[in-house]
Amino acid sequence: MHRLRSAAPAAVLPLALLIAACGGTPAASPLSDPVAIIEAAATNASSATSVKIDVAANGELALDLTGTGGGAPISLADTTASLQVDIADGAVQGTFALPGVLGLRGEVIVVDDVAYLKTSLTGPLYQQTPIPADVPGGDTGTGGSPDPSAVAEMVTGLREAFSQPGVDPVKGEDVACGSSTCYTVTIQLTPEELAALGADAGEIPLPSDLPIPVPGLSDIGETTVDLTARVTTDTNQLAGLTLGVAAGGAGTITADITFSDWNEDVTITAPPADQVQGS
Repeated sequence: MHRLRSAAPAAVLPLALLIAACGGTPAASPLSDPVAIIEAAATNASSATSVKIDVAANGELALDLTGTGGGAPISLADTTASLQVDIADGAVQGTFALPGVLGLRGEVIVVDDVAYLKTSLTGPLYQQTPIPADVPGGDTGTGGSPDPSAVAEMVTGLREAFSQPGVDPVKGEDVACGSSTCYTVTIQLTPEELAALGADAGEIPLPSDLPIPVPGLSDIGETTVDLTARVTTDTNQLAGLTLGVAAGGAGTITADITFSDWNEDVTITAPPADQVQGS
């Protein structure tokens, strides 16, 4: 898993799922407390069986990929990813594009503890890699009930981040989001506030299959964070996260992450053998 440390403390905490006796889902009671809104979204997310995640990112990162202390900044302009996540079975299928990295594009499938990846740099066939069971989220399983997953881990990390001293979520104006209306909850953190949280506070795991470079920001430096969560008012589902991170010399990242199709039926299968290298 990539881990974005305190540089992106944000959160999404637990709720109260309302299920009518007849099987319908009534509208949620109105919420005004920002923490209660985040708790509601987190509880829904932690019990979900599937979700679609779309990412659009921009900015520039100075990543030292070689460990030599140098390297040119990497442009994240027009970076995108679209992932269908089967949380119940621990499977992922998606596409991604990082135009700023040699025009990189690709597809990823994770199913039955095997990752299949093909990119514009590696050719038309998928390369397969077994996922060790001791890797967080590596034991994907094939059961019918929700297992620990990258999405659940991310939500837990967000929840813990919002509970840290100095993190003061603020409820903003409701906004239109898709066919629904969303609450907005925002946090803004200065370098001093991030430093007060400590290097290990508010650690947010990001799905390892998310094909977007994530810097290891254990050194807070001059990092500032501006994050807004969008939560539907009628179902208390997490609908989106808008993130801005200014990481001093490491660069600046802006990202909009949209969550949709919660609990929809999803079928993800391994690619055919003739599309896998070495099969």
